[in-house]
Amino acid sequence: MGTGVPTPQPRPSETGRDELNLAEFPITVLTERVPKDLRTLVFSDQIQDQASGELVTRKVTISGSDAYGLPGPLDMDVLLCLIQMTKVSNNFTNPEVKFSRGELLKLLRLPDSGKHYRRIDESLRRWLGVTLYYESSWWDKETQEWSTTEGWHILEHLAIVDRVATRRRRARGQLDLFPSSFTWNAIFFRSCQADNIKRLDLDTYFALERAISRRMFRFLDKRFYRGPDWTFQLREFAFEHIGISRNYDTGEIKAKLQPALDELEGIGFLEPMSRERRYAKVGRGEWTITLARKANRIGTNPQPAPAPEREPAGLAQELASRGVTPATAEGLVAAYSEEHIRARIEVFDWLVQKKDKRVSKSPGGYLADSIRKGYVAPKGFESKADREERLQAEAQQKRRAQEAKQRAEAAERAREEGDQARIKAYWKALSEAEQEALKAEAIGAAGSFFVVQYKQKLRTDPQAAEFWLKMILESHITKLLDGSVHRVQPGP
Repeated sequence: MGTGVPTPQPRPSETGRDELNLAEFPITVLTERVPKDLRTLVFSDQIQDQASGELVTRKVTISGSDAYGLPGPLDMDVLLCLIQMTKVSNNFTNPEVKFSRGELLKLLRLPDSGKHYRRIDESLRRWLGVTLYYESSWWDKETQEWSTTEGWHILEHLAIVDRVATRRRRARGQLDLFPSSFTWNAIFFRSCQADNIKRLDLDTYFALERAISRRMFRFLDKRFYRGPDWTFQLREFAFEHIGISRNYDTGEIKAKLQPALDELEGIGFLEPMSRERRYAKVGRGEWTITLARKANRIGTNPQPAPAPEREPAGLAQELASRGVTPATAEGLVAAYSEEHIRARIEVFDWLVQKKDKRVSKSPGGYLADSIRKGYVAPKGFESKADREERLQAEAQQKRRAQEAKQRAEAAERAREEGDQARIKAYWKALSEAEQEALKAEAIGAAGSFFVVQYKQKLRTDPQAAEFWLKMILESHITKLLDGSVHRVQPGP
């Protein structure tokens, strides 16, 4: 699509970003004039799952709002610029991005005019209302699997500060207090954080005059990262990945694609081919299309070969060692407090130790999600801090019980020693005659068991007899001292 203004000279520094799921299927129509009764787009294909070897049917449904309808080519350009703004603003650490509409117009290579301000305002509102449904077609890089069904708005919140408000605030000296802002949906933003993005040369992209050329450029730029040439079923390529109307027959499809092919060949992105080499008939009404990346191409900035990732350090390394990708780990450390992250790591390690099924399928994905969403600790989990507090309380309680026991034993010993001292003092105060009389009195008052033991031992074991006599005497003297018995006074 042409903008109607001169295209800026390429600036190599302006490297944008494209989310890989968005590059795989179109989510916009190819014309700015969308039929009023068209509210839904559906694209699908079949691929072979590398893990299971089974055919997977992927399907994407785009549903427009009643107020703003389906997105078109300029809306896709706006979306790519929003991704670039997020990269520059916070490197995908915060889903909310503050921006100025003038900045957005510059990225779009559009003139600063009221018409274009209104058009990007409309585009932003459109994205807020568009609903995307991905059925086995949204690749989750963290879990390394296709989603079953995902449905969401790509933008969750939007705040636009228009020119009138800007002038009013400028007059009050408040120009920077209330910028416009947008907030990404959590699913989309999580994919960007997981580094499920590729580089996109925005200068080359915006230099392309046709919407179909731009769409083809993004899709092939992604595919060429995995191989220099591709052969597709012609209808699937044109209908499901580029977005051409399904009403076209084979000849019309080729005619529709040709200007875009010429443009991409002209910038050195595609290898020029004859029609005979480009298209091959494989059956009745069935054709293939072959596309190859031009060697030593110019004007493009495809996804580079992965450079060795910098080894994360500190807390990020702890996350990486548990399966979180290095890029995601560093993003999480930048976005959340150490206390918050360590609390989730502790729960994660506990679940791993328990062999919990929640972490068995995708440990790294679960851990990253638990940090972002603040998962509540599962039943039965006890944090290290709680465990230390509990053990400290138990130890303190045990120490207090031991101290109480020791005090009780000391008091008992003191009482026994006091009793023994009183008994000895009482005994020593008696004369020998009184002591003999007290012995007889004590034996007479003692229980039969003690007396029998004393008398038996007296005949066979005098030392043991002394023990039993001592017990009888001490018991009797104790009773005399506390007044429970009285001395039997000898008769005249």
